[in-house]
Amino acid sequence: MNLLTIDTERRLSVNDVEAIGEADRTQVRFAEPVRQRMRAAETRLNEAAEAGHSIYGMTTGFGPFVKFSSGECAEQKHGAGLIAHLGAGCGNWAPREVVRGASLLRLWTVTRGHSGIREQVADAYASLLEQPFHPLVPEIGSVGASGDLVPLSHIARVLTGEGMVRNDRGEQLYAMDALSAVGMDPLSLRPRDALSLTNGTSFLTAYAAIAVARAERLIDKAEKLTAWAYALLGCQRQALDPRLHEARNQKGQIESARRIAEELERFDAAPDRTRPLQEVYSLRCAPQVIGACRDHLEYAKTIIERELEGVDDNPLVFADNAGPEGLPMAHGGNFQGQQVAFAADMLNEAMTQTAALIERQLDVVSNPQLNGGAPLLLASDPGPTSGIAGAQLTATALVAEMRSHCQMHGVYTIPTNGGNQDIVSMGTLAARRAFGQTEPLASVLGIQCVALQQLTHLRRLGIAPGVEPIVPDRPLHGDIARTGSAMLRRDEPSSSVPRPASARLAAPQVESAKAF
Repeated sequence: MNLLTIDTERRLSVNDVEAIGEADRTQVRFAEPVRQRMRAAETRLNEAAEAGHSIYGMTTGFGPFVKFSSGECAEQKHGAGLIAHLGAGCGNWAPREVVRGASLLRLWTVTRGHSGIREQVADAYASLLEQPFHPLVPEIGSVGASGDLVPLSHIARVLTGEGMVRNDRGEQLYAMDALSAVGMDPLSLRPRDALSLTNGTSFLTAYAAIAVARAERLIDKAEKLTAWAYALLGCQRQALDPRLHEARNQKGQIESARRIAEELERFDAAPDRTRPLQEVYSLRCAPQVIGACRDHLEYAKTIIERELEGVDDNPLVFADNAGPEGLPMAHGGNFQGQQVAFAADMLNEAMTQTAALIERQLDVVSNPQLNGGAPLLLASDPGPTSGIAGAQLTATALVAEMRSHCQMHGVYTIPTNGGNQDIVSMGTLAARRAFGQTEPLASVLGIQCVALQQLTHLRRLGIAPGVEPIVPDRPLHGDIARTGSAMLRRDEPSSSVPRPASARLAAPQVESAKAF
């Protein structure tokens, strides 16, 4: 079991969210200063309520019902009502790693000392990450404006014994039964507890954070595949000249050219002087294209990691700062997810264009007019065999799928919530789409990996075991699945790619599932 200690100095990264999301179980501990600030915030909040101050969700109704008093409603009933009416949603269950990542992020924000949540509730919520089950959360239901109310309510409901979970064996259980099995008692959530656990961007940010962590690896793999194509085809190296890229003064382009050139050095490959002085754009302009994607990725990561460190609750308690009006709190809209929505859209765009670039490189290596005379579609015996024809069709279909999901979701605002949420971010939709683009991109990269290995075989200059030569034709679905999965894995650092054997134009002598 992993151990995570939340203290006042530790920072979260997108890689932390992915790692904890994918972990079987994580034990979370709070450093004493964290506990102190949670207690201080709760005390100040209760003092403000006792002094007669209006506090959203405690003395008022929720959302558009803020104009109404909570009246004599018992605290437990008011909190339970919030969790109950938000228990809506539709669609498939969200991925386990996203649910766990969202739980981590919600816990992170409510322990910053600005929520006023009870310490025992934070402890119970943390314990969910230690259990052999995770809450079942419908993907659809949040507009990313008042945070992720609906999906986060499904996580919070588990603490009360309501809702459903899935255990490590894949079985669906009632939350009450799952809690009982691990010796946990259900909690009654007070209004402030319930509101703090639902009123934030944790669900959409978990999707976006994991998407960024995956995209970093995938864009790195795209550069490695580009270098492999350069080596196999014998492309001229002028397009990678650092002077050329420094003259452009675009950071991502300079970095991408450097990475492609460094990877190319792993191959004992000399340029083929019979090739054109200038390659087609998918090869010649690869640093410009992937570099622009890197710039988008860097921006998205910056915005999302800021969100990881921010407090997205409402209202916020300031235990040591009374503010200009003498109040220990401030009501506002830190739960509005517009920043992450825009960042996720940019990430989506970067991944879609990377897939389009690699699909075009796939066409180059399978086209006899461009690949140095290798057979059409890399067939070992054109006519009787068809080589990678089916795989290329799949890559084309994947790019079309990705394009259909690459939209400006962050401007899809639709007024809702009785007019209260009159402009929304649709950040959850944007982040879900970005997360969803990682798998088809990985598959496009995997198909190119299969093609490059087949071209290597056909040139008789070093066969990379793992993907066997396509002689005769065979279904490539399994090969695509294995190589695509390898592209996504985070337990295979780029530095682990072995150096190739010293044969001209040789590919790395490794299994394709481990080559990248």
